[in-house]
Amino acid sequence: MPAQPSAQFSVVIPTYNRAALVVRAIDSALAQEYAPAEIIVVDDGSTDATRKVVAGFGDKLRYFHQANAGVSAARNRGVREARHDWIAFLDSDDSWEPGHLRRIVDAIEHTGGEAALYFADAAMAWEGGSSYWGHCGLKVNGAWELKRDAGEWAMMRVQPMMIQASVISRTAYLKVGGLPEQLRTREDTLLFFKLAFLYPACAVSGCGTVLNSDDLIRLTQIYDHETLVYCNASISLYRELLASFPTIGRKRRQYLTHALSAAHFGMGRVLSRQGMYLSAMWRLFTSGVISPMVFTRELFGSASRREGVLINRARAVGISNKAGS
Repeated sequence: MPAQPSAQFSVVIPTYNRAALVVRAIDSALAQEYAPAEIIVVDDGSTDATRKVVAGFGDKLRYFHQANAGVSAARNRGVREARHDWIAFLDSDDSWEPGHLRRIVDAIEHTGGEAALYFADAAMAWEGGSSYWGHCGLKVNGAWELKRDAGEWAMMRVQPMMIQASVISRTAYLKVGGLPEQLRTREDTLLFFKLAFLYPACAVSGCGTVLNSDDLIRLTQIYDHETLVYCNASISLYRELLASFPTIGRKRRQYLTHALSAAHFGMGRVLSRQGMYLSAMWRLFTSGVISPMVFTRELFGSASRREGVLINRARAVGISNKAGS
């Protein structure tokens, strides 16, 4: 690589009451073979010793404290404070492999920085370090793969992008509005849809991030696909995508419409289990109006849109609202 390559990384680490874990994340950022230009820690209202622990790193990083507002607000704050063009995200209970940023910068330079999103694989520690891409079904031949139309990746059964294994153009991130702070889950899913529909993306081979499982603060374990919070978030994100991309093309609009119908059906199923039968009937009716085919398919269980227990656990460990709520 050139002595002074153009790609400079601002690392953004949101944290909430993780004084005992955040050191590992910071150390893994400092240990990168390709050093980041800056490391930003956004403390989302911690009440433990996080401030003191982070202060121990001195001027090796920048620290910002804010009132508890949730992981999306914390990440968005970090991006706003960043001084460089590429944002590398890491969660405070996870860690990077030493070569993560080096492989990303190689891909950026070989592609001329054409993509807005560069993302690597992740290892799920609770599954013996198994590949997240392997569970998603993503295969990349060579060191990297660039897609100028990345919608295909966004519409996979489970998106292969995980935010703490991703580097995103700061300009593109801000243009799409960053992470939606009103969503309590699936905020990352919406972000990746927007980026993939608007910009090229690049998958970078190799494990970038180790997703650890040694913390109990994982809101996605509560907000899984059988909760009203998850269903509401799904309905909200598909509605927003349909409204934001009216000329997306027939196939992709159909995909989003079917997903919205399935989300309403899922909401109806959850409401029914909670004894709210009138509300459940309305949601099921809405599902049928949006897509009679999806309603029938869901009703008879021939094709479920549930993401599966294993992948929900991956999201719980990897992309949950781990900065607080």
